[in-house]
Amino acid sequence: MEIINKNYELEKLNTIYDMYFNENTLFFDIECTGLSPRKSFIYLIGYATRKGSTVTITQLLAKNETEEIEIITEFENVIEHYDNLLGFNSTRFDESFIVERCRKYNFITKIKSKHHIDMYLRSTKARCLLDLPNYKQKTIEEFLGLHRDDKYNGGELIPVYQHYSLTGDEESKNLILLHNFEDVKGMIFITDILAYPELLTTDLRYLNHSIENSKLRFEIEIDLELPNQISKQRDYGLYIVRNNRIYVTLNLFDGELYTFLPDFKNYYYLINEDIIIPKAIGESMDKSCRRPAKRSDCKIKKEGQFLALPEKLDIGTIRTFKPSYEAKEAYVDIADITPTLLVKICRYMLKH
Repeated sequence: MEIINKNYELEKLNTIYDMYFNENTLFFDIECTGLSPRKSFIYLIGYATRKGSTVTITQLLAKNETEEIEIITEFENVIEHYDNLLGFNSTRFDESFIVERCRKYNFITKIKSKHHIDMYLRSTKARCLLDLPNYKQKTIEEFLGLHRDDKYNGGELIPVYQHYSLTGDEESKNLILLHNFEDVKGMIFITDILAYPELLTTDLRYLNHSIENSKLRFEIEIDLELPNQISKQRDYGLYIVRNNRIYVTLNLFDGELYTFLPDFKNYYYLINEDIIIPKAIGESMDKSCRRPAKRSDCKIKKEGQFLALPEKLDIGTIRTFKPSYEAKEAYVDIADITPTLLVKICRYMLKH
């Protein structure tokens, strides 16, 4: 077994790094001779640790299958000192592969006792925000602006490793190490992608709003800083997330709408006059002139300026207005707009 160490300095530190890649976290990535842990073996484990802004990437390289247990044992000794593991597609592949190989050696691994975050699974939670063709590591690296020196994938390097194992060829060894090093360093780089799923649950703080030309614009502050700007257009408005701000523009409607009373059972509808009156007043009227009011009858007309709402948004007890009872679209009077409502709309827009 050979152990290779390389250090480098993080160019920037931010909230996401501190949340996910702190000094109690171990990044890791394995290389193996195939996809089946029963027919293949692990020949390289790369992992990264952090002290302040210094990152150390360590690679455990097995010359052949007989050294596999050595690199697994060394890796187990290392993870004993960390509570958190971080990887890419690592719960479904890397962890499962290690568990199965340990079973072969009757070796009890500690890996399942660790808090393990899979960046692939976590990043897919942000599909509603990101328009990526897929969530492979290289796709995310390209989205975030990382360009690799390594041009191979793990499958293409299997024969390269086999050649190295048989001959000790240094060029083959360097290709293997470079690929794994770039994978681990790339994982650290794309930790930034986790800012997007965090955006869905982070605290949103209202800053201000204004109304102009039938548009309502408001600004929200967040504790995160996104690496890349994102924006989404909806029927009722749009949002732009840039750095640690969310800028939202919503459509306003000028005209006449109706609000519908919830206690319709307490009213009669006067057939000839197209109005409703309380039952206490209508009891004395001719029954041919009145009938029990329906939900659609109990409406109050209002003319003014209204804010269009996202469909199915729960706004609590605020009055809503509609062009008709059957209409799906709903509005609120601009006089009823509050910072709390705008924060709710913003969060809804991010998630849908």
